[in-house]
Amino acid sequence: MKRRTPGGVGLTLAVSAALVVGLTGEAVSAAPGARSIADGRAPGDGAVTVRVVNEVDADGTYDQGLEKGWLGVRVTLTDDRGTVVTQTTNSYGVAWFQPSASPLRGGRYRVQVYNPDPRTFQPAIAGLGDGPKVMRSNVGFVNVSGNRSTTYTTGFWEPGVYCQENPDLVTCNLTKGDAPDTHKGLVRFAGNLSDTHPGGTVRRLTNNQQQGSVFGIGNDRVGNTYMGTLVKRHAAYGPAGATNTIYRRNSASGVSTFVTLPGLLTEHDESDDWLRDNPVYGRVGREGIGDVDVSGNGRTLYAVSLNDSRLYTVPIRGTGDGVYPGTYRSHVIPEPEHCAGHWHPYGIGVRGGRVLVGGVCGAENTVTRNAPWGDPSQVTAHVYEFSQGSFRHLFRTAMNYPRGCAYRFTGLPATTARCTKPASVGRPLSAMWEAWNQRVPTPGHLSFVSAPQPILSNIEIADNGDLVLGFRDRFGDMQGTATYPFNARTNALVRAVAAGDVLRVCKSGTTYTPENNARCDALHGAQPNNDEGPGHGEFYADSTRLADAHEDQVTQGGTALQPFRNRLWSTVYDPFDHHPWEQGVRRWNTNKGTAEGNLTIQRTWSGDARQRALLFGKGNGLADLELICDRAPIQVGNRVWYDVDGDGVQDPSEPPVKGVKVTLDPMSPGPDLRAYTDANGEYYIGGDRGLRPNTTYRVSFDYSRADTSALPGRPSRSALKWTVRNAGLNRAIDSDVDAQGRTTVRVGDPGHVNHTVDAGLTPSVRLTLVKLDRKNNRPLPGAVFELWQDTNGVRGLQRGGPKRDRFVNDCASSRTGRCSFGSLLPGTYYLVETDVPEGYRKPRRPVTGPYVLTPRNASNGNGLFVKLFNLRGERCKGRKC
Repeated sequence: MKRRTPGGVGLTLAVSAALVVGLTGEAVSAAPGARSIADGRAPGDGAVTVRVVNEVDADGTYDQGLEKGWLGVRVTLTDDRGTVVTQTTNSYGVAWFQPSASPLRGGRYRVQVYNPDPRTFQPAIAGLGDGPKVMRSNVGFVNVSGNRSTTYTTGFWEPGVYCQENPDLVTCNLTKGDAPDTHKGLVRFAGNLSDTHPGGTVRRLTNNQQQGSVFGIGNDRVGNTYMGTLVKRHAAYGPAGATNTIYRRNSASGVSTFVTLPGLLTEHDESDDWLRDNPVYGRVGREGIGDVDVSGNGRTLYAVSLNDSRLYTVPIRGTGDGVYPGTYRSHVIPEPEHCAGHWHPYGIGVRGGRVLVGGVCGAENTVTRNAPWGDPSQVTAHVYEFSQGSFRHLFRTAMNYPRGCAYRFTGLPATTARCTKPASVGRPLSAMWEAWNQRVPTPGHLSFVSAPQPILSNIEIADNGDLVLGFRDRFGDMQGTATYPFNARTNALVRAVAAGDVLRVCKSGTTYTPENNARCDALHGAQPNNDEGPGHGEFYADSTRLADAHEDQVTQGGTALQPFRNRLWSTVYDPFDHHPWEQGVRRWNTNKGTAEGNLTIQRTWSGDARQRALLFGKGNGLADLELICDRAPIQVGNRVWYDVDGDGVQDPSEPPVKGVKVTLDPMSPGPDLRAYTDANGEYYIGGDRGLRPNTTYRVSFDYSRADTSALPGRPSRSALKWTVRNAGLNRAIDSDVDAQGRTTVRVGDPGHVNHTVDAGLTPSVRLTLVKLDRKNNRPLPGAVFELWQDTNGVRGLQRGGPKRDRFVNDCASSRTGRCSFGSLLPGTYYLVETDVPEGYRKPRRPVTGPYVLTPRNASNGNGLFVKLFNLRGERCKGRKC
């Protein structure tokens, strides 16, 4: 009986059965002599340990102790048959697999680790090589046959949190309004502070007049420092005058106005050499710019305006010295419920994509003639989380905890008036917080005055989610050194002693509570039971001992926390014991609260009262503090493999290809970047080799010098082709290149990591047809065919329209009736007969197929062999053919 293709007239198809092999996934018999069990599992398979960590330094290696395990990450192990076993990482970041006790078979497996939040986290920067210390791609391959066990380490990271191991920091020295420009302004210094005076070297970036009085500081990772105008008594505004201006400093162009926010500031009274400046006294903390910060990706500047209690978000356009502001938006920071007095938002905290805003309720309504310091129990600090234009309240605490003395004189004679612990609110030189007020405190020893009023000026987010709150003493900006008190009627000069604070707030689930007697849950701070701080102890050691005094609260509200390095810095006065009259910085162990180093930035003492008044002594003499972090590293790459079955998917047992050259050619001006695949078939190209963010590259793979000696069958390079592109649904295990080994890749923002730029080589396949007379099997020359590859995923052949399949080539049968289309990619094909030999019928439906070509059934000899028959149907030159 004749077999006919559907719709064909006189056309019969035969495929040589001897050359057709089973599909991928069919059982393969064990090699002679191999140990096996009935289901194909090797009883000697070792264990697979997958360790998933939080990458910190982005160096391609796993740093034990620094890079902690990641809890709750999904990990899969897959064998050649497609069997998948899933585990979830434990609290150490480990998922453990025992293939011999699972449905997995074969000894070679594909590891895949799934990103828990792709919008926030990137794959860790990978390194080359093997071993548990090498940071690997999130998709990789292991061989545990023969009872070999292995540890596979990979991870994720948040680029917006990245900071190099030893960053520098910046702060700004503040001076009186008539100080000459010979004084320091913005300064830079290394973060590794010493415990030996002066603790390090300070480099001046600007003078004191270039930006004037500022507090909030933010850095954008591309060389720009942003500084917000501060309303501070005795201190002049910057070049833009009494406006809410945020300045930008770049090493190439100096200091300039970046953006000016709404609102005008109270003008200073410059008479009497700035010694009085009464109009500003009550406006401190109520006008100007509070904290300033920059988002982790460097694209948004955040600033709190004290004029209208709004958070401003300012887009940062461009890069480097070419940045400019986009159109800003403002968001009303909500007043907390049951807020006593006025609401004073000020501080900002940014960690990666998180943004926090904080402030205090000043309890001004509790200030009376008999209690001009008000009721501290009504003064409260609050923190909100800002997300997508709205605020969510996180934390509230009262500020009436014990704090000791701003200046506790311990010298002789013993009859000298002095502050003692426990201190009382409103007493001379007490450090106890007061309600916001405008009182003029009575001078204590050495004409020192204090009236501490809290400004929540900075917020840091610790690695475990705890908060670190930096408080600036408002009075430290209301009074200078060797200047007149507010509305003074005598010529007696006084000296402010600031009394800021640094508090740790403990996170447990969704609840936040303040430190208690120097403890924060399981963490133990530096100074328990010292009768200072919540619960009568302090987590952070923030006091200084002098020869004849103790200063119990020396911080100034500028803080900086380095993620994952256990380092916290704060601006302070008198950073070193027994070195009075200095402004500087202290560094603590973040989780222990112990001091690890100090730095002197500015000596403030002078025997000349006029010179002494130019600086702020023991008051707030410094601005905010900010880390200078590099841009997060970038990386592209991963793997070239030998696609044995030609399906375009990286199966576990398919081997890597060593020695393939990979070239990245930028579409914008710039040099080509090159790498070669290693023994694992892997390659990586990062910023250290010239890769640029926000750049598109043409990627080409060249296997002309690849090592094919270890591949199955030892194929020659000329027998290889690039495998099918974009196969399957999993973009992490496919091949991305076209038939010429080319693709493109877009490198995104700093921190972008793409380990899915893969390429598969496969044995070339062939399709050979022979055209025969149906009656006598005689070869028929002159039959013409087109070959089409099914590329659109739609069933059947489409030769036109938007989902057109790919035309490959055409061919005419020879005298032997044969027609070959040369080397082809594995895939699915159709033949279309477009002309027949003279005297034969042309089929009404000339399409035959589909023909599935794989390395197993079409890589040897003539490849897949197809016989096609035609029936006679025409007269030949007046006679019957």
